Amino acid sequence: MTATTANRVRSMLERALRTVALLGLAAALYLASRSAAPRDRPATLLRWTVRELADSTATAMTTTLVRELVAAAVDSLPRGVSVEMIAVPSQRGRAMLGAVKGADVVVRWIDRTQASGLALSATAVAGPSGAVDVRVAGAPAAERAMASLVLRDAGGTLDSIPNTRRAAWRLASVSTPLRASLGASEARVPIRAPGFTRRVMLIAQPGWESKFVTAALEESGWHVDGRYRVSPHTSIIVGSPERLDTARYAVVVVLDSMAVDAATLRRFVQQGGGLVLGGDALRIPVLAPISPARATTVRGGVAGALLTDTPQRGLEAWELVANRGATVMRSDGSGHAHEEPVLVARRLGAGRVVASAYRNSWRWRMEGTDDGVAAHRGWWSSVLTLAAGVPTTAGDPLSDDHADAYPGNAAPYADLVARAGLPVSFDRTTAPPASGRSAFDQLLDRLRLTPGLLFTLIVLALLGEWASRRLRGNR
Repeated sequence: MTATTANRVRSMLERALRTVALLGLAAALYLASRSAAPRDRPATLLRWTVRELADSTATAMTTTLVRELVAAAVDSLPRGVSVEMIAVPSQRGRAMLGAVKGADVVVRWIDRTQASGLALSATAVAGPSGAVDVRVAGAPAAERAMASLVLRDAGGTLDSIPNTRRAAWRLASVSTPLRASLGASEARVPIRAPGFTRRVMLIAQPGWESKFVTAALEESGWHVDGRYRVSPHTSIIVGSPERLDTARYAVVVVLDSMAVDAATLRRFVQQGGGLVLGGDALRIPVLAPISPARATTVRGGVAGALLTDTPQRGLEAWELVANRGATVMRSDGSGHAHEEPVLVARRLGAGRVVASAYRNSWRWRMEGTDDGVAAHRGWWSSVLTLAAGVPTTAGDPLSDDHADAYPGNAAPYADLVARAGLPVSFDRTTAPPASGRSAFDQLLDRLRLTPGLLFTLIVLALLGEWASRRLRGNR
């Protein structure tokens, strides 16, 4: 190779190095101009295809996400996460996506779950029976029209019915957790056993009212203790009466205008117990300071009303005037042109005092219609439930499902939407879904994450050209 040929080759190499340096500078200027791009056009940071975000997977993905976010911290462009969901993630996975979105990272997800908006609720029936009202609501799709709604607890399958938008059950007993599934969707709620005592202390004189109130409460599941005073020296014992305190009893029921220990009852209520004053007990003077209502005059029952749809109108009752700070819980029609309060309640310390206006509720049971027994039983159980403050929710407020305001496992799909937003297939106003990015865009992403590489390339190209020119004797 002659000297002329060598110089020509070296000259071409110098031009190539100069071109590389210029291209590097142009790329740097382009990246600098792109750094001011609007924040509603994020670059994709990660793209995940997730079949099931189990706890271990969610932990691994969180580690990966943190590493990528740290690497992207030097970049002024907003970052984004693209996820293709083949199944609804676990609760921890959904929480992780919500945390990502809360950290100002755009989350886009494509719905491939084939899941519906299934929601499950379980509510304890008021009273000591332990029964649970279960309701399921969903939005079944046409392609899952043949799917069945299946209800299960820890003991196995409880029921299975054709696909429907709504369903409801009353279950006598349930083993936690309770689950409902419809096709690819599943909702789950925990069940908590009632945390209250079922024992009741009844203070009354022997008679029809005390007899049938005791029967109604025992039929509802309450354990009744009491002493019916027959004479100054003789009492009829019901159950196994013990010293009155909140560790043993939930409620005290007083039905007659007899002598009572007002100080003991007041202390019991202030410590968290319940007190029911029924009928003539509203006229006991020593209980007036803690009573929620004053009994003024007796109003007679409406003749024949016991056999109608409103049998309460046929009962003799006191006309009540609610005291200050008390709340009228229920009013019934009477012979007057207005509603009469029949159930009034107030708080006293940590407990409650409830006043019931009826003097002879046993007639409702014995002289009413065929459902009078059940209605009388339900009335007295609801009165004691109000006084005892029985919890009405079967869910455990300390569980993960109730740790925040999100639906949780009771409605997993709704929880996912609440945390990560609507899927891109339903929300066309968001950035386009993450499909395949061009090789040029991927190269720019790498250069943006490693700006030192581009600087090194420019410096080496310029130094190479300068060295070659000096070796040829040129400046």
